[in-house]
Amino acid sequence: MKLKSSLPLVCLIATSSCAFFGPKPEDRTLEFITGKGVEKATPSEFEKVLTRSSSMSGGNYIVSAFPYTDSYLKAVARHQRQHRGLTPLEEKQVLEKLQKQYTENKTCFQFRYEVLRYDQSSRLENWKLSLINSKDEEFPLTWQEEDLERPPVMTRVMRSGDRLEQWLGDGVACTFAKTKLNSGFGLKVRPNYVQFPFDSIAKIYWEFPEIKVVDGKEVKVEKKKKSYKAYRGW
Repeated sequence: MKLKSSLPLVCLIATSSCAFFGPKPEDRTLEFITGKGVEKATPSEFEKVLTRSSSMSGGNYIVSAFPYTDSYLKAVARHQRQHRGLTPLEEKQVLEKLQKQYTENKTCFQFRYEVLRYDQSSRLENWKLSLINSKDEEFPLTWQEEDLERPPVMTRVMRSGDRLEQWLGDGVACTFAKTKLNSGFGLKVRPNYVQFPFDSIAKIYWEFPEIKVVDGKEVKVEKKKKSYKAYRGW
């Protein structure tokens, strides 16, 4: 079963002007990581909340990713039951198969990239990912073999009057290092080539308030946001 082929990554960006003046939307990342309070959420809702994106190479590269969690896979199995008329037993079998592929004794991410101009980073094999846990320890991720065999999609786009080549690719990368995603985590992204003076590494973080019990009540504790150097320097 190829999960990503039937359930494309959702990346929605609000552009309404009211977003500049309305209240800051509540960060629901932790809810969707743990699955608590979002038991009826759809796969696309999980993807929207859990997807993180970043640009590299002066905007020539766009990368995005989201983690596979048991709560997300339950939503996928439930979605297939509803739309394919599966029995409860069949839904359970779908879930078990997905868990074996994406979360059982491993941590996996769905990764997508857009590369403009530079074919040195056009293929999935040209990208290396590492998981960063809450202690800033790094664990290399390995691509699924079938994803490496699939070539990127090549298109052409107009930029400042020039018609430029662009490559689109995606894949699933996993590590057998398990980490507590509800403690915060990140991805270190390194393509084969980034032109000077831009940094050759991007770091994408999933950061959210930590829940602590204070005087018998759950309190959200904001963590200091991580930062990284955007340029190599002159």
